[in-house]
Amino acid sequence: MSGLEIIWPDESSERVRAARGRLEVARHALTAWPFEERLAAVAEVLADWTQADSPWRRELTTSFAEASPFSLGTVSEGLDAALRAWDPARLIDCARRELAPVLESDTLRLAEFGCTSVLAGGALPMPTLLSSLLPLIVGSPVFLRESSKDRVTASLLARSLGARDERLANAFEFLDFPSSDEVALTAFLEAPCVVATGSDETLASVASRLTQQQRFVGYGHRFSIGIVGAAQTTELEKFARGFAVDTARWDQSGCLSPVVIYLVGLPIEDQMRFASACSEALEALAHAMPRGASSPEGMAGAATERAEAAMRAASGGGALFAGQSSTIVLEADSQPRPAPLHRFLRLMPVATLDELDSALSPFRGALSNAAIAGLTEAETVATWRIMSQYCVSRVTRPGRLQTPPVDWPHDGMPLLTPLCRFVQYD
Repeated sequence: MSGLEIIWPDESSERVRAARGRLEVARHALTAWPFEERLAAVAEVLADWTQADSPWRRELTTSFAEASPFSLGTVSEGLDAALRAWDPARLIDCARRELAPVLESDTLRLAEFGCTSVLAGGALPMPTLLSSLLPLIVGSPVFLRESSKDRVTASLLARSLGARDERLANAFEFLDFPSSDEVALTAFLEAPCVVATGSDETLASVASRLTQQQRFVGYGHRFSIGIVGAAQTTELEKFARGFAVDTARWDQSGCLSPVVIYLVGLPIEDQMRFASACSEALEALAHAMPRGASSPEGMAGAATERAEAAMRAASGGGALFAGQSSTIVLEADSQPRPAPLHRFLRLMPVATLDELDSALSPFRGALSNAAIAGLTEAETVATWRIMSQYCVSRVTRPGRLQTPPVDWPHDGMPLLTPLCRFVQYD
């Protein structure tokens, strides 16, 4: 009988309900904590991750590289760069600024949700870290369902919370169960507030399971772009190095990764120069940040796109720069084409900003961040207007796409107010 293993058919749903019960108990201690003290404690946890010699970041770097397709160099550089940009003081300022109507009011009160279920998605650790910390600030316990691509971050975060304050640790639970487990998923999504990151199809599926009384905060699939103008052609190599870093980070797999760079008004000789510089810069980065493993489907898709780009280039339609660990395709037009990712970058020429506007029209609502360079002051202002029209959440410079500040408006939303309710007493 020693080899007999009994598996309960509803084991996952029982674990979900047990975790919810523990969070209900932990909620009382969390909400009894004065807001400023709770905010300071969460900021201290963030500081534990962002400091230069963070043991939590070191452990996550090693563990995540072992468990993911990314190389150790890519994980190390990506985590260091992203978390260095997360200033705990800026998080504190953001919380006070967003919640000022409540904190400074005699009649408004913050009404936290009894529990926030966080459905993690994607392959990168940073969204999991931030989406798990934010509800704690407003006094809502967090129940995280891990992403299938990241089984490491949640357990390390739980330990780091415990190292700071048991009230935070007790108010954070995480579980892993398959999305096909309907009973467990239904129980998990019974929380009054649900946060989800994933594809648009995933968000639509989650939203369809919730009631109108529940708060739903969804972060869907997005991609980022670059825009290079002709006002500073002597700086093209510098811009290329910045975009190469943006592309190599996380092997171009996140919403902040550039998929295409639009070349506005660049003469053909400068287009070729920029494309060559991008290729050289990406290949140079491969020594410290080797490209990680790709799926068979991803490899096949990239091979197909390279072959088609080579055929277009042979007939005078652009140029192909195929390196050992990256692919740069200089297109002859701005026609939308597939994005194989994994350090595969398209450069698309447009004659004017009006043409850029037209080229972006199929992607309304799908853009996340944009990095711009080489534009005149007037072109920069006009580009900001275009980016606003297409719901871009952040405009920055080459080399900074993957390192937004902690308080950037992800998908155009503030950090904390979507996660809480306000009640007026008059």
